[in-house]
Amino acid sequence: MNTILEATKIWKYYKKKPALQGASLKMYKGEILGLLGPNGAGKTTLIKIMATLLTKDSGRVEILGYDLDKNPEEIRHILGYVGQDTERSAYARLTSKENLHFFGSLRGLDKETIDNKIGEFTEKFQFSEDILDKQFMHLSGGQKQAVVIMRAMLHDPPVLFLDEPTKGLDPIAASSIRRFLRDYVNKEGKSLLLTSHILHEVDELADRCTLINKGKTPVTGTPDELKSAVGAANFIDISDKNLSPSQIDEILQIPYVVSHTTFSNGVLWHRFGISDLFNGTKAILDFMEREAIEGGFKHHEVSLEDAFMHYIGEFKDEE
Repeated sequence: MNTILEATKIWKYYKKKPALQGASLKMYKGEILGLLGPNGAGKTTLIKIMATLLTKDSGRVEILGYDLDKNPEEIRHILGYVGQDTERSAYARLTSKENLHFFGSLRGLDKETIDNKIGEFTEKFQFSEDILDKQFMHLSGGQKQAVVIMRAMLHDPPVLFLDEPTKGLDPIAASSIRRFLRDYVNKEGKSLLLTSHILHEVDELADRCTLINKGKTPVTGTPDELKSAVGAANFIDISDKNLSPSQIDEILQIPYVVSHTTFSNGVLWHRFGISDLFNGTKAILDFMEREAIEGGFKHHEVSLEDAFMHYIGEFKDEE
């Protein structure tokens, strides 16, 4: 594989407290790499360092052969970056088109090139001429985010960093942006580093994921590889109503049941991981019928969220 970006053993301190503790990641040409972690894990810090917006205390970053310490200007020219500050990422009283022309000119692009790019992007985002002529401050959240993403891509960067690109958007706007990004990477051969707390979004988009926790990056793999570590292909959830500890133990003796956890969304639920969907579900349903258990019953396939929670739990156990 053609390595586009490699960050190695990055350390960053804020007031003598480490925000990054030897974080490392690698991204290849033509892939979407998801960077996942809880709040405060170091995702934004790492991205801002690689985007030359923050300085690191130690470590090495190389992007398309350019060393971050020696060639920051060259790296800025080959990067597109979208942070979480959408509202402050454009001039509120300028129209969308005026914003794009202004930022494109800062990149050294001529008017014809900018107009061609605007036409290309607005068609893909299904923007009408009246949206382009609206002041940025009067756009919807999804429209603002689309304009900011367009701005980051005007100079046709081979590498794109998007930090929470669909945060706060409605499902339709978020779906439109995801579809555009996937097409952009697949058809144009670009590389995209993505952070998001919407894990089904990362599952849909990412070719690989790097997990970050407390400034460390202990795990990288494809979404399927991360899910396989959970040890179950499917889960059966049973609400706590009339489910006794002895009955939980009996369910755990069923051959197809491989794990047990609990969670609450106002009601306590018991989650059983099963290795065989048909036989495991049938065995649990038969047991519930024999025991006259009337609690709620739900099924779902293992998700990237399950893998995320699995690894976060492992990190806490190690600590």
